[in-house]
Amino acid sequence: MILEKTLSDAWDYKGLPANRSVETCERLITLGIAFNLVTYLTGVMHLGNATSANTVTNFLGTSFMLCLLGGFIADTFLGRYLTIAIFATVQALGVTILTISTIIPNLRPPPCPENSSTCIKANGTQLGVLHLALYLTALGTGGLKSSVSGFGSDQFDDKDKDERSMMTKFFNWFYFIVSFGSLAAVTVLVYIEDNLGRQWGYGICACAVVVCLIVFLLGTKQYRFKKLAGSPLSQVGAVVVAAWRKRKVELPADSSQLFTVDEIAQTSVKSKQKLPHSKQFR
Repeated sequence: MILEKTLSDAWDYKGLPANRSVETCERLITLGIAFNLVTYLTGVMHLGNATSANTVTNFLGTSFMLCLLGGFIADTFLGRYLTIAIFATVQALGVTILTISTIIPNLRPPPCPENSSTCIKANGTQLGVLHLALYLTALGTGGLKSSVSGFGSDQFDDKDKDERSMMTKFFNWFYFIVSFGSLAAVTVLVYIEDNLGRQWGYGICACAVVVCLIVFLLGTKQYRFKKLAGSPLSQVGAVVVAAWRKRKVELPADSSQLFTVDEIAQTSVKSKQKLPHSKQFR
């Protein structure tokens, strides 16, 4: 009988300790929307250049800012696997709505009359559907960006020499595919949108997200799931709240009395290093 080594801080989809056999599923979420969104807003939705630029900037900024929310949810509540599955679904919904808005005529203003500089701008309903699609996509992107690479690293044990080498190869391929996707977005997708229509370009993005989500879910039995470690944001928040509540408490003369660890918890923190007391943030 061959004994397989297991990891104490990870388990498989059945809740059993995860062994070292690894199948890592690569996922690529194509974000070709933002690269050609300004021309869509100006040429199809008939918005001004400044408004269009602000819309794209807000869309991209929201996508990156929501990474903080996605990371907090993954580290504190759901774990990276569920976070990826849920936010990929949200992203797929957003891109699908955007695709539908380019197909249904009532969801965009009529084309500009020939030889006329007067164009009908998008109304409130049309802009509402557009913004709903964009910010659902941004929400999904934020959750994915915060968890995908971390979930990939969860599949390897960095204490094992062979798996550490495999992790290096994984991230080499990971960033190569991400870069390739970005290149395809600004070349192939832009060409399709300009020559075949927006509905084809955005439809390809929607199909790519759905296919990647299905492939990700099909690999469930092969993944390792790590225990929730908690978010650093929660620890920072706890320190701020505790400091505010104890702002009027007198400091003891002996700084060693600041470490209030009970007897039960002492055995679990003996191996942890205590930070020396300082007056820097007094």
